Amino acid sequence: MAHLVLVESTPTAGFQIVRTAAALGHEVTFVAHDLAPYLVTSGAEAALRTAAAVRTHVATGDAAALTRALAELHERTPIDGFLALSDGHLLPTAVAARNLGIPFESPEVIGRLRDKHAMRTALHRAGVPQPGFRSATTAEEAVAAASALGCPVVVKPADGMASLHVGVAETPDEVRALAEAITSTRGYGRGIRSTGRILVEQFVPGPVVSCETVTFDGRHEVYGCVDRRLAEGPFPLELGGCFPAELPARTVDDVVRVCTEALDAAGLRRSHAHTELVLGREGPQIIEINGRLIGGLVPTMINHVLEGDIYEDVIALALGRHPRPPAITGVGCIRAVTAPAAGILEGIDTESAQQAPGVREVVLHARTGQAVRPPRDNLDRLGFVITAGASADAARAAADEAHARVRVRVAAASVGVRPGTPEPAA
Repeated sequence: MAHLVLVESTPTAGFQIVRTAAALGHEVTFVAHDLAPYLVTSGAEAALRTAAAVRTHVATGDAAALTRALAELHERTPIDGFLALSDGHLLPTAVAARNLGIPFESPEVIGRLRDKHAMRTALHRAGVPQPGFRSATTAEEAVAAASALGCPVVVKPADGMASLHVGVAETPDEVRALAEAITSTRGYGRGIRSTGRILVEQFVPGPVVSCETVTFDGRHEVYGCVDRRLAEGPFPLELGGCFPAELPARTVDDVVRVCTEALDAAGLRRSHAHTELVLGREGPQIIEINGRLIGGLVPTMINHVLEGDIYEDVIALALGRHPRPPAITGVGCIRAVTAPAAGILEGIDTESAQQAPGVREVVLHARTGQAVRPPRDNLDRLGFVITAGASADAARAAADEAHARVRVRVAAASVGVRPGTPEPAA
């Protein structure tokens, strides 16, 4: 039995990795700045009880403070490994791990991945295919960068996550609006501060895919590719996808080649990685690299078509073992449940969806009474439908049918209620 520490999670990912670790006989301590972001999701209380211990009021976004808290914990109950699923907490965790002598990816590599401009610069030096880019610190600098690159452009925070404040801009005014939203952001919640820096990138049209990998001693191994269904309009958040992606063999080879070149340029030595690419006219180009397992409930979807468990692989890596991607036995598909309009969530009817052919799970994390809106970032997703089939067509058709059976009921909201928060009591 090992003692593992999970430093934060993501509200939509839940605590499946904690359940998996417990089933393997390990103890998990969950360390968080505040439980409030997790408790707003349905079923959170029961999920938290799967952890052997929970420590709150820890400044998880501050490397020095996190190191002190974990050093105290380590002295009482020695820590064998760290689990990290939250982008914003990867760097503090890496610093704490180094200070405590516990294996983890290096702070230098994680810092490079968390600074999207630094990552772009490293890829440029290595000759890895990617869109043109410029850094900015003000809205006017962002407008000038967009002019130099040529619209349309993608505007995003240089240290962002969960598609927050990411948008495609067609005009200088749209660039300015997105940039001002970034510079006015002071933090992302859960103790994560924002630098306010802006990254402006050329918009490359084409399908978006991700390549899921694990790196051990600098050697990259591939689980497979996930295709993406992105929202229409200016906010390109992820609404679904299939694993493995239905792509020509040559395209898969090109994606894997560009992905591994990017991981080499980033310097990865021991980490799961979620690398996003766009399949442009000139071939795959890197969108970004995340030094962690793919997010949300996508790992759960992937597990339905693996001869293994990807969460078990994350745990094995945390304990210094070499996980190897297992064989794939079918095709999985996931669709996000979202609100059709802004207002207060009255309920989500999923009974019919759960009975649809090919459905493996319907998971909701939204609570009745919370404010909702049509999706603008990943935090606006209310739940997921997961299906599996023998082929991509079968899995996708099952997901489309089940998703169409979900009924989201929304009532008009009170003035001033923010999405993701409960409606105030009368």
